[in-house]
Amino acid sequence: MLYLAELSKPIGFAKSSLQLLAKQQQDNTWVAVNEESITLEGRIAQEAGRFKDGSLVLAEISGNRQVARISEAARQLVTYLQNFSQLQLRARSQEEEIEVWKQSLTFQAHELTRREMELAAQEEEVQRLYEQYKSVEEDRKLLDSLKEELAAQQAYLAEQQRLIGEQREALNRQRQELEAQLQEARSSRLGEAEAAQLQALMQQLQESLHPAGDPLALLQSLKSHIQQQQEHLNQQIAQLEAERQQAQARQDELDRDYRAWQERHTAWWGSRQSLEQSQAEWQTRQGSLRAHQEHLQRILQQLQSQESLYQKASRLVQEYDFIVDGSSNGGSGASGSAISVEELAALVSQLRRDYEQRAAQVSQQRAELEQNRQTLRELQERLATASPEERFDIEMDIDYAQSACSALEEALLPQEKNLQREYEELARQEARLRQLQNQAAAPVQVDIGPILEQIGSQKQELLQEKSRLQTLVHQLESSLPFQQEQLARQQQELQQQWQQLQQEEGSLRARAQAMAETWGRLNHLQATLYPERDRWAELAEQLAQLEAELAQYQERGSTASAHVQQVQSLLAALTQR
Repeated sequence: MLYLAELSKPIGFAKSSLQLLAKQQQDNTWVAVNEESITLEGRIAQEAGRFKDGSLVLAEISGNRQVARISEAARQLVTYLQNFSQLQLRARSQEEEIEVWKQSLTFQAHELTRREMELAAQEEEVQRLYEQYKSVEEDRKLLDSLKEELAAQQAYLAEQQRLIGEQREALNRQRQELEAQLQEARSSRLGEAEAAQLQALMQQLQESLHPAGDPLALLQSLKSHIQQQQEHLNQQIAQLEAERQQAQARQDELDRDYRAWQERHTAWWGSRQSLEQSQAEWQTRQGSLRAHQEHLQRILQQLQSQESLYQKASRLVQEYDFIVDGSSNGGSGASGSAISVEELAALVSQLRRDYEQRAAQVSQQRAELEQNRQTLRELQERLATASPEERFDIEMDIDYAQSACSALEEALLPQEKNLQREYEELARQEARLRQLQNQAAAPVQVDIGPILEQIGSQKQELLQEKSRLQTLVHQLESSLPFQQEQLARQQQELQQQWQQLQQEEGSLRARAQAMAETWGRLNHLQATLYPERDRWAELAEQLAQLEAELAQYQERGSTASAHVQQVQSLLAALTQR
């Protein structure tokens, strides 16, 4: 099993030991352990000799607590830390995605609630329309009954007109027959049979002139019924006009409310776009803060390396007489100092290791910069073909990538300058080393004053850059939380306003639908009541005309009755002769 342990190398003849700190599980996870130390023996003790006291090592330990192999843990720990950092970044990204999903689910829940409210309102509206439909159906049945009654009255009037016409024709025929018989009676004396026949005919004529019923009374009854129907229709038409005025007032109010809702809706979208722009700016500043923090961390690491290098060089000056600091004691410099080939070679090796380490860091940052640039190009290509829903997220990613590229470029510029100076110093010292090796001269003094001056100059530049970055980071750290709170508050207000707009929109739609149905009902009533009123008016006009004709008929009947009485008197006189 693989363990992480701390190597303990006591002074003297005591054996080295491993203090176990953590062990690796089967799922590649690590757990802390609290176990006794394991003493190293044999080959493993010899391998431990190449590590320093207190070094962290990875040890493979069998079940009987025998150490099979040890190796350096620094590189593996760096890999684990990098993986852990990446996991943290992914976890942070997933937390942001989860938060977005939470907001989306909250919005969907509000939408479902709004839809339920709309469905409830529509259900109430359907119930109200059903009640209106039943009322309209009753009105339609009433109108149908009135139409049937009107048709019956029209048929009755037509029948009465026909009967009156037939009676008029019969009266004319009888009058003509009486006149003919009267003429014959004047020319000759009537017999008793003929006189009786004439008396019977005159009696029938008299009865036909005075019918049993009173047509005028019937016409007056019909006229009263028609007037009642006309008054009922006029009341319904007046009620219809009043409802039309009320409906027009509600329509005007609905139009005003809809225009006001459109203005608020347009203002809400403007606020939404402003908020999205502010959020994008906040994301950009957040990316700049992370980039500056990472840059500041690298500056601190470089300062630590510079300080370590300076301390090592200072110890060399203190420990070895042939190494001098010409910058502090006024020496003539490295060109005239004495130094041995071995010491100069050690110095060159140290400079080469520092240069290679710095070059590796710069190369890694360059690779990271190129990767960010490649990511930026890919995002820009995706933005060209993205849908409107995806554009916002892609634009935020582009802003973050641009901020990261800018921060890396700012960080690389001074590091590349320092790396170039270190390379020049390394080349100069290597040239001196080759010169000394070729001369095979005796050890001479070495002036490392220029190196210390260069280290001090680089340290001063790094301190200035550190101060600048600390100022920027402090400003961003103090302003970003306040801006985030403002954005969250604005987003909450916009969400509440959107919910209110959605509710108002549902209410406006329900009102508009109700108004459309109201106008449909009123137009249907108008299309039904006005023609019905005209038909009843036409029937009243026909009834008035019939009443006038009946009055003329009664007047002529009275005249004919008088003539009949005269004829009867004449017949009586003729019979008595």
